[in-house]
Amino acid sequence: MNRRGVLLGFSAFSLFGSASSQGLIPIADAHNHLGLLRKNETSARRLGALMREAGVSLLSWTIVPDGPFLRVTSSGIEQARSIVKGELKASFDRQLAGALQLLSSNGTAVVRTAEDLHKASAGMPFVVLTSEGADFLEGSMDDLQSAYERGVRHIQLVHYVQNPIGDLQTERPVHNGLSDFGKQLVTALNAKGILIDLAHSTGNSIDQALGISSKPMVWSHSFVTKGEQSWTSRGYMSRGLSEAYAKKIAAKGGAVGLWALGSSFGGGGLDGYASEILRMIDILGADHVMFGTDEDGLPQGAVVDQLIHLRQIVDILAKRGVSEKILRAVAYENYARCLRRSMET
Repeated sequence: MNRRGVLLGFSAFSLFGSASSQGLIPIADAHNHLGLLRKNETSARRLGALMREAGVSLLSWTIVPDGPFLRVTSSGIEQARSIVKGELKASFDRQLAGALQLLSSNGTAVVRTAEDLHKASAGMPFVVLTSEGADFLEGSMDDLQSAYERGVRHIQLVHYVQNPIGDLQTERPVHNGLSDFGKQLVTALNAKGILIDLAHSTGNSIDQALGISSKPMVWSHSFVTKGEQSWTSRGYMSRGLSEAYAKKIAAKGGAVGLWALGSSFGGGGLDGYASEILRMIDILGADHVMFGTDEDGLPQGAVVDQLIHLRQIVDILAKRGVSEKILRAVAYENYARCLRRSMET
């Protein structure tokens, strides 16, 4: 779909009646760490209220099991030390328990069934418990059922540490894509009803996962670039998703989320973010683009650092003449659809 198909040529007022009616359009964020990584406990404890204020009713609240084992360098983020067996599982258990405790105090429900997604579409705030990396499994399926029972419904295969699952976008490949365990994990996650997130994966891993998965998958956060994917890129450029692979994910019914690192799309604040969303729609089609801000997980330069900014982006897109159908798809339904499909077992 080209941009002419996205823009309708009449005012936001004629389409929606008033700015306040924007609240009728629910918002989802496919990758968000609000209050989890920077220990902003105030935001975490107010999560339900913040979601209601912004009209964000579906939030992938993301814990990072390998977070304690990472360091920031001049060329990006990397593994800081070797990891002893049991440490990643312990980190996952600790972070998930903390997230659940915070949720119990702020009136935000956890997505467990497709019916919860219906309630979220009506404006009730729901969190999708997400793990950024399946490395907490430590090469065994033994703890997958436990993660599911505790509410996890979205798992990213890899992150920044070497693992028995698959290659990292930011490091020299060692598995030629997914390992045998990684391939088995794709099938297991499909069967369990957990959404698979390909972010941080290499091109070979994407191809292999797409060949195995019976469900749509997402690339929750980063940006789309015309260049080929290469682990030799430095800084944030190593995290770009090539157009070719973004289109492959879309062709299988998936969706790609745009993060909020302004330098990756030329800056411009929230207006720049909205412009990049439109560019992604041109490339992938309106049914395959979503918000995946990585709030609280990005370095200085993030243009989204409050949930209310997502509502402002929706307002900007509406004022530019984006149709209500397309706005609903990008702002909420694309992520919700992928979750819903993943839950169909």
